[in-house]
Amino acid sequence: MPPFKLYLAGPEVFLPNAVAYAKWQLELCKQYGFIGLHPMDNNIDLGDKDMSTALRIYHGDIGQIRQCDIIVANCNSFRGALIDDGTAYELGYGNALGKISYGYIDKLIPWKERILSRYVCVRTDSGMFADKEGYLLVDDFSTSINLMMQCGMLARGGRLIEGGFEDCLLAISSDLALRMPVQQP
Repeated sequence: MPPFKLYLAGPEVFLPNAVAYAKWQLELCKQYGFIGLHPMDNNIDLGDKDMSTALRIYHGDIGQIRQCDIIVANCNSFRGALIDDGTAYELGYGNALGKISYGYIDKLIPWKERILSRYVCVRTDSGMFADKEGYLLVDDFSTSINLMMQCGMLARGGRLIEGGFEDCLLAISSDLALRMPVQQP
C-alpha cells in the first residue's frame, strides 16, 4: 500500500521561519512513513500581493486537499481564542470531501473554559455567560474546539490529539495500525 498523503493545515505559514518549519514538518512526515503536502509548497513564490496570487494559493491548497488522504490541522488558538480561520476552512473542505481529519492542540480543555480564561465574559440574568459584544457562550458540549471542527474529525474517523505535531503523527500511525487494512479514500 502506498504511503498515506497528509495535508498539513495550520497558521505556521505565517511564521517568520515558515519555510524552515515546513521542511521540519515534511521531514517528520517522512520519518513516520507519510507523504506530507504542505501549503508552503504553493506559497513560497508569492509574487504580487493581488487577487490573482491569492487565487493561485487557494487553488494550490485546495488541490493538495483533494490529493491527500488525511488532513492534519493545528487547532491551537490563533490571533484570538479560536483556530485559524483558514485552517477551519481546510478542515471543513476536507470533511466535505470525506477525508479523514486529525487535529492537535496543546491542551484538551473544554472550549468554554478556554474562552473564559482568555476573555472577559459576564454572567447574564439567565445565568449564561456573554462576551463583551453580547454573544452568548453557548458552545458548551465538552469539546476542546468548536464542535463542528471536533465532531467533523470524529465523524470521519480521526480525532483531536493533545500535544504537538509529532504527537499527532504518532496517533495517526497508531490508529492506522489498529485499523489495518485501511482502504484509502
